[in-house]
Amino acid sequence: MVRRRGPARRSGAGPLTAARRVVVSSDVNARGEPVRLVAALETYVHQVAVLIGVPVEAVAHEVTDTATAYVGLAERLPDLPAGDLMLVWDERLGWYIGVEPHGSVISYLGGHVVPTPAEVARFVADVIAGHHLSEAGTVTPLPDRQALAARMVAVSS
Repeated sequence: MVRRRGPARRSGAGPLTAARRVVVSSDVNARGEPVRLVAALETYVHQVAVLIGVPVEAVAHEVTDTATAYVGLAERLPDLPAGDLMLVWDERLGWYIGVEPHGSVISYLGGHVVPTPAEVARFVADVIAGHHLSEAGTVTPLPDRQALAARMVAVSS
C-alpha cells in the first residue's frame, strides 16, 4: 500500500509556490541563437506532471550548465515511510526516482534520455508499485541541446 501525504515538498525548501525556471547566457548556440531548451523542458516536464497527477507547484526546472527538472511526488513507499519521493530529470542521466532528504536514488528509467511523458508515468507507477531497479540504466544521449529541445517538442506533441 502506498501512503499519500500532503503537498509535495523540496527538501529543506518548504512547499514550492510556483514552477521555477532559470535561464543563463550559455543557452545560446555557436551562432548566438537562443536555444529553445528552456521552453521545451517546461512543456515536457509539465506534461509529465499532469500525467502523474502532480500540481505545478511541485515542479521545478532549470537550464544552467546542466538542464534538470524536479517533480515532488506525493506518494511514499511502504519500505521507506519517512522518505519523500522525488522524480528527477537530468540531461545526462534521464529520469530517476530518489528519496529525500538524502537524495538516495532508488530507480533509474533507462532507454532514451527524453522518453515520452507516458513512459515516464508508467515508470513512476511501477516504482510506486514496488518494482524498481537499484542501479543506473543506460540512456541514449543526444548530441547537443538543440537536439534535446527538438526531442522534447516531438514527444510533447
